[in-house]
Amino acid sequence: MNKQTMEVEQNQACTELLQLVIDGQATAEQHQELMKHLERCEECREEYLLSKSITDSLKNHIKPNYSPNGLANTIQSKISETASLK
Repeated sequence: MNKQTMEVEQNQACTELLQLVIDGQATAEQHQELMKHLERCEECREEYLLSKSITDSLKNHIKPNYSPNGLANTIQSKISETASLK
């Protein structure tokens, strides 16, 4: 495997790990691994900071869309009725 191929694979792995952390889906170990990597990789650190900034901004500016009370129960009831008719 040549150096360029190894770098591409490392970048892909880092990007995937970064996305897990930004999305809040990373394990504590994965989060720690990324933080250690960011200490020595400026390119990934900049990508992380940009992604985090965008995500935080969206969280602060988008209001949650709540469904009306009882909507989920009504849908489940209709599904049950339809399933029992078959």
